[in-house]
Amino acid sequence: MLKPRVDLKEFEEYGFKKCKSPYGKSNCYYLCVARGTKMIFVSPVLYEIIEWEDDDPRIHKRPNYRYRDIRTALDITYDLIKADMIIRV
Repeated sequence: MLKPRVDLKEFEEYGFKKCKSPYGKSNCYYLCVARGTKMIFVSPVLYEIIEWEDDDPRIHKRPNYRYRDIRTALDITYDLIKADMIIRV
């Protein structure tokens, strides 16, 4: 299991967006990845890669993603591990 090591506000620098309420009130963030149609979900106790569904209640109507980004969810996860932002518990 992966867990964030830094303040979740720092994930905004990597393109993460705060979830809509009530998840946003719990300080949760997400990032939709067009390649592979995955969503990366980060909460104060969890970092998870899940399938991206349009009707997910955590995502805004216009989700934060870039079609031109060639990275996959695993590439982004690797970058975050190298930046020491997430750890394995």
